[in-house]
Amino acid sequence: MANVTLEGVRKNFGATEVIRGVDLTIEDGEFVVFVGPSGCGKSTLLRLIAGLEDLTGGDVLIGDRNVSGAAPADRGIAMVFQSYALYPHMTVRQNMGFGLKLAKTDKAEIDRRVNAAAQVLNITDLLERKPKQLSGGQRQRVAIGRA
Repeated sequence: MANVTLEGVRKNFGATEVIRGVDLTIEDGEFVVFVGPSGCGKSTLLRLIAGLEDLTGGDVLIGDRNVSGAAPADRGIAMVFQSYALYPHMTVRQNMGFGLKLAKTDKAEIDRRVNAAAQVLNITDLLERKPKQLSGGQRQRVAIGRA
């Protein structure tokens, strides 16, 4: 491992500034968690470190090497999402309908809405599977459907 250092890291999407001058040093062997509400820039910051997004400004250093312009494959790091916010003991159908069930929505309406979302997301054939039986991309689509 090596230190990861962010110096004045900025990211804009068009005129919208989403990451504003982040300065951070993560020491070799240190465990770091980014926590915050949806849309606050956690994933974007990780994507900037991994090289999956281009910086608007600032620098990313891994060890003593400035990797700001380096391709993701040349950085020697990877990014993985641990959780898609799915309940592992529930089927895809149950996961997607969970919020509606909590809101005491009629079962027929839950079924209708889950089926409609599954069709849009192209996961109708996965509705009876559990998350561990899905690929990462399929889990992402289920999480979108649940949202």
